Amino acid sequence: MRKLLCVLLLVTGCGVTPTGVQDGGPPPVISPKAAVATVYLLRDGKLEPSSVAVASHSMDNVMAALFEAGARSTSGLTSELTGLSWQTSQLTRFGTVRNDPDNADGFRLSLFVSGGRPITKTAQAQMTCTAMRQRQDIWAVTITRTDATGPVSYGEHTCREFWHLAAPGRQLPR
Repeated sequence: MRKLLCVLLLVTGCGVTPTGVQDGGPPPVISPKAAVATVYLLRDGKLEPSSVAVASHSMDNVMAALFEAGARSTSGLTSELTGLSWQTSQLTRFGTVRNDPDNADGFRLSLFVSGGRPITKTAQAQMTCTAMRQRQDIWAVTITRTDATGPVSYGEHTCREFWHLAAPGRQLPR
């Protein structure tokens, strides 16, 4: 009798009737919020903040957006970065101690670009002030351009040295 019961169970299955495939709709997707950063473009040769879409708030993505923004700006803003290409950045701990109770730790940001023409002071200001606006713990920015002859250093900067390039009524980062 037991053998017969086992055979009947195997033949009849588990009692659940099979169904066809049922569509449950599209899979859930996480939609990232659009990231926006402030970069400095030019209006009449003066630094003007402009909000641009960025892939993320990483420094490389913000700088890439700065270099692209001048080429696509339609609001009368221009850029001195035309003809130069963004490469990469490197963040290192600042070597000396700064007496600033709000920022005990600071960093030096090295920016690397390529291109066959020199970097103007205004272009240096665009890069430096954009970088320092993104992170208050950046105390200095160095800029290096590489061309066919090799690297050319444009020294170390802070946005403060470019305050005279601020658009009327605008305040640049420290």
